[in-house]
Amino acid sequence: MGVRILHKVLYNLASNVRAMMRRVNYKRTLLITVFVFIIVVSTLNVMWELIVLRVHGSYDNDLKVFSESLETTINGEGLFFNEIEWKAHGAWNHFGTHNSPILFLLLPVYAIWQEPLLLNVLQILFVGFGALPLFKLAREVLKDERKAFIISISYLLNPITHGIVRHDFHPCVLGVPFMFLFAYYVAKNETKRALIAALLVLSVKEDAGLFLIAYAMFEVLRKHGFRIELWFKERQAVMWALLGTAWFLISIFIVIPHFNVAHKYPYFALYEGDKSKTFAFASLKLAVFMISLALLPLRDFAYFAPIAALWLENALANRPLQGAIGWQHDYMMLPMGFIVLVYALKERDFNLKALIRLNFILMLLFSPFSPLSKLLFDKFVYNALWWLY
Repeated sequence: MGVRILHKVLYNLASNVRAMMRRVNYKRTLLITVFVFIIVVSTLNVMWELIVLRVHGSYDNDLKVFSESLETTINGEGLFFNEIEWKAHGAWNHFGTHNSPILFLLLPVYAIWQEPLLLNVLQILFVGFGALPLFKLAREVLKDERKAFIISISYLLNPITHGIVRHDFHPCVLGVPFMFLFAYYVAKNETKRALIAALLVLSVKEDAGLFLIAYAMFEVLRKHGFRIELWFKERQAVMWALLGTAWFLISIFIVIPHFNVAHKYPYFALYEGDKSKTFAFASLKLAVFMISLALLPLRDFAYFAPIAALWLENALANRPLQGAIGWQHDYMMLPMGFIVLVYALKERDFNLKALIRLNFILMLLFSPFSPLSKLLFDKFVYNALWWLY
């Protein structure tokens, strides 16, 4: 009898130790993977910028815009002034083209070392460490660290993730970890912290309000479907939608027009003229993204609708690059897709090892950092390694 009890105690203890080791290993392995991602992607990104500098005598345009905007502010030569946007849009500071108050948070860091490439590396740090709040969200919702780990690794392998940090610097991309953090706090019903995360999301760009609107859409459709009369009972979702809408409208009709000579939002012109090529590219990109999510969002309109809503912003533009893989414009669709994936996996069982394999294969085929994508999809993927050929 005593031997049985001892055996049971030791068995339970061993099981608990193994469980603890698995938890520690998943966290540690994810952290190591994040650092590998940051080192590899930063190296490729910086190599690209140095080649652009050698060939053209200057960095990519957006990197020039933001490095000069920060430098003029730090050196007392004008608040976020840069010559490119002044000449192109008559904007006497960057807020005449985009509403990105997160730039104020970058000033202390950039003041220490005024090196443009620092911005690129910071951007990659934000995207890489975005895997950690995604891991926390998945663990909270699925109650399974292994599943949370696999989802986070899939995010790091995803070609859309690589696309938004392919080259250049765009402050909107800094919003990715805050979007995961927002969804995590909403899942935990911590409204005050979710609000702080939401404000950080909004701070990256004027159109970031669309993310909050899409998330609110996801919440009401997931819980109530098309019973519209029940939507308004979801007070938090309504609050997120109103906050996102207010930010978007105030930004494009008040803030941005105030800081340029034309007194209007300069990017309305993106939605005029022929959009067919952009839409075709964007449709292919959406197909790739859906495959990377194992087609799970397609099984329920509530899952697909918020992704499609954010996808449409770029699909309906007249610049083909907005439809292709390899640009910053997917900074909202990417986290929304993985947030949706987490909840889809809560309701439907799926072989998660296949999710890793899918994203690895798609990375080889469509990542802008993959030489194979240059050979197979030269126009569809704006490849950062064209110089290898």
